[in-house]
Amino acid sequence: MKRFLRIGLPIILLSIMLGSSLDVQAKTKKQQRTVYYIVCGSYSSLNEAIKQSEQMSEVVFYPVYKTTVNGKAVYRLCCQCYYSKADAEKDLEGILSGFKGDDWWIWPSKGLAKCVYRPQSPEDGNKRITALRPLSQPMTE
Repeated sequence: MKRFLRIGLPIILLSIMLGSSLDVQAKTKKQQRTVYYIVCGSYSSLNEAIKQSEQMSEVVFYPVYKTTVNGKAVYRLCCQCYYSKADAEKDLEGILSGFKGDDWWIWPSKGLAKCVYRPQSPEDGNKRITALRPLSQPMTE
């Protein structure tokens, strides 16, 4: 019995400690934060989205993001993204209202969406614009 306690008890305690730390890690895993994209066009094919992005790149430069809706791939031109829906709404109705058409809307994405196309940079024709990064506050004051 003493031998069991000397050998077995530390193993049992160690397994309990390891098991509880794994459980804590599982509960504290970082959850994906919702990102709110302002969408200025949505297309069923990547080629259509790229064509529209290229046509717009005379004045503005919008990357294309891929998502899935009802099991089908959809490609969205996005002009900005935010961590706050209120900030996205404020800029959509504020600073971006001059560009806004009927098909502009806010898309809530679970985490950062996959950027599948970035137009050429106006600064350097050999580089592409960067993918959007969420703003922590609106551009509109």
